[in-house]
Amino acid sequence: MRRRGWWRSYLRRAEAVSFSPPESLSRGRSLLDLLELKVLPRNYSSMLRDHFARLAYELDASLTRPSRPEEVEGWRRRVREALWDAMGVEPERAELNARVVRRRRKKGYGVENIVFESRPGFLVTGNLYLPEGEGPFPAILRVHGHYPRGKFQAEVQASAATLARAGFVVLAVDMVGYGDRWFQGHREGVWLPAIGMSLPGLLLWDNIRALDYLESRREVDPERIGVTGSSGGGTQTMYLAALDDRVKAAVPVVSAEVFEDQVASGRCYCECVPGIMRFANVSDVLALIAPRPLLLICGIHDDVFPVLRARKAYLRLKRIYEMMGVADRVALYEVHTGHGYFREMREAMYRWFNRWLRGEDEPIEERDLDLDSEYSPSLSCLPRPEGETIATLYYRKALELAKARRASPEEWIQRVGELRVRLIEDVFGGFPEELIHVRSLGKETLNGIEVEKLAIRTELDIIVPALLLRRSKEGGRRCRVYLSPRGKARAPSLGIVRSWLDAGYAVLALDYRGVGETAFSEEVAVKNSLVLGRHVLGMRVYDVIRAIDFLLGEAGFSEVELYGEREAGFIALLAAALDERVKAVHTLEMPATLVSRDGFSYPPSLFPPNILRYADVPELAAMVAPRPLAIEQPIGPHLELLPQEEADECFEFTRYVYECLGAPHNFSVISYASG
Repeated sequence: MRRRGWWRSYLRRAEAVSFSPPESLSRGRSLLDLLELKVLPRNYSSMLRDHFARLAYELDASLTRPSRPEEVEGWRRRVREALWDAMGVEPERAELNARVVRRRRKKGYGVENIVFESRPGFLVTGNLYLPEGEGPFPAILRVHGHYPRGKFQAEVQASAATLARAGFVVLAVDMVGYGDRWFQGHREGVWLPAIGMSLPGLLLWDNIRALDYLESRREVDPERIGVTGSSGGGTQTMYLAALDDRVKAAVPVVSAEVFEDQVASGRCYCECVPGIMRFANVSDVLALIAPRPLLLICGIHDDVFPVLRARKAYLRLKRIYEMMGVADRVALYEVHTGHGYFREMREAMYRWFNRWLRGEDEPIEERDLDLDSEYSPSLSCLPRPEGETIATLYYRKALELAKARRASPEEWIQRVGELRVRLIEDVFGGFPEELIHVRSLGKETLNGIEVEKLAIRTELDIIVPALLLRRSKEGGRRCRVYLSPRGKARAPSLGIVRSWLDAGYAVLALDYRGVGETAFSEEVAVKNSLVLGRHVLGMRVYDVIRAIDFLLGEAGFSEVELYGEREAGFIALLAAALDERVKAVHTLEMPATLVSRDGFSYPPSLFPPNILRYADVPELAAMVAPRPLAIEQPIGPHLELLPQEEADECFEFTRYVYECLGAPHNFSVISYASG
């Protein structure tokens, strides 16, 4: 994400235009003091981490698990159905269009470089390791985690070559964004929930089609297929084996855990299934593999997937296998290593597959390996980038959704009430019903501005620090809420805020969760909120709505307007779209659309699940109608300021809705950028 650069340039522009020091700084606080104005005694950076841990605890405690053997099958069926739905997979099998691009003989086995399409135009690359002889042989799908070299990685080659020599067909595939598929993108998967897909679902479907390819080969016995991988590859192993019964044995390595204190802090988006904790923990997904043989391998000194969590997952999992009468088919193997797929781990995997796919208890050892260099072109399948990418898949689906939800302004207006419900429930994961608690932490006067420090508790463990600003001895009944991804602290020194105060407004500047005094990693917040089923964007909108509750209730204001900069402008827009009590909205440099043919440079928090099933930014803006809405300097997918003509075109539907409601004068799009 190209974020630091645009913030620097944005702040330079903002300060040049609207930042002027208050009069007589010598008689009050210094400019530096104003910029560091705080509400809490110290920064509360652990707030969101603790919040996510609490939600994970509550969700896990709410899950119903089988206690008797007769309950197991019904429970497994429900979890599997929910998991399929959460993955966002559309299981339509198109032609694989598989091709072999190169064949080589090695000592004791052969290697074919293959390419197939998991979906039309979306290429999967792999190396097929073939034993000597006619077969049919048992087969292993070898997936990998975040290996820099993908299928070229030495440990992937070592395991594939050893198994091939021992009489297994092995298909080692590149994960999207790695190896020969480097150009397709990986972290870009954070966008996919917005169109109803997910990065774990994308990988799952790639691997399901890899099984299809293995079944198409005459050398493969389709009744004896296993899968293994480590770290992110272990997670892929788990989901594939849980959802595809063609996998007859599975060995996920350094990946088994239970979600608890650290929900997803060190994880990639490819390991975050939207809303999974609402119906399952990791151990529950592993239980879907039963009664098929399952070996968990972990490193005792693994800091990424700690061994204690693997043990907890195993103990939960073992109960399901016991209730099904197959306790001998699950095992935990621990190695004195850290995070990886080390030789001792691989040899434990060989023994497991040899036992369950060939009926032999003989160990298989790695020896005399003739591996290619990780940078050798010998294993490469594509000479150059080819086919679809995550960005192009996203764009095509976004256009399909736009076409599906197309409506006239009159039809749209009729849908708004239901749309509000769907946004809250299906996109944001619902809003909690909790009483708001507001605590005043003191007042002081700064250069004629009365500043009251407020701690607004919007949930049990969420505190929103805020500054309520008024001109001294003035008691206006109108309040404007100031929102910025930089937080609230600089609000008293901004020229635009002082102009509002001069016009008789009070101003509430607040740090919605994860910014300012509760600053937290955007990426970690997105990952955690995805897994928990309450997206962080919706959480922030909820913070603003609770602040409105306070202003119109306890604080005694009669009108509330919202102002937001950058992504905070999107938060302001959403809050107004959902809450009709908001009288007016003004955004500055707000993202104009979630549809792009070449990806985005937006922050990752702007892509909540399913949002484009219901509305893009211009349609959300239309939900504010007929109330006043000013969109100033809207920005495009790569943070570029849109010229006026392009901005008008983008928000054309919004304008039509305002005209339909007889309020065209209440809507404006303003851009100073040249075309």
